[in-house]
Amino acid sequence: MSVREREGVLSKLPSIAARTFQWLIGAAFVLGLLYLPLALLRGFMITTGCFTEVLAEARGVSGFDFEVSETDCWHSPAVSIYVLKPGRTKKTRIFQYTRLRDSDPPPAITSIDGHTILISLPRASTVDCLRDTWKALTVTYDIGPVEYPGIHARPPEC
Repeated sequence: MSVREREGVLSKLPSIAARTFQWLIGAAFVLGLLYLPLALLRGFMITTGCFTEVLAEARGVSGFDFEVSETDCWHSPAVSIYVLKPGRTKKTRIFQYTRLRDSDPPPAITSIDGHTILISLPRASTVDCLRDTWKALTVTYDIGPVEYPGIHARPPEC
């Protein structure tokens, strides 16, 4: 290879490097344009992607209606028990926990007397919150073993 041929090849290197650099910048721009809407969609799904399924309903227990539902917000399902006055739609959470297994049955809600109910649960992964009273209703609990009891001696109030 002669000196002229070598100089010709060397003079083309900056041009090849510049074109490669421009191509890489263009590819990064296109990938960024594709990534941005997907990242926004993912963020939207995380913040609003909650799905609720009613697992059980109990009507007229100690004069109140109850709903047991599981809400899954991006792979963190929680089971809640809500109380409401008969014929009303406004509900109040009185108990929330995480099931140990998906096959675990929903909690049983039974009447002890006219103003007291018992919520029975064979086991739980966590107990997130609970209430002992709601209006004139007293709530007692019979909860089996809790796998992750938390740092508090008693779960916080719902």
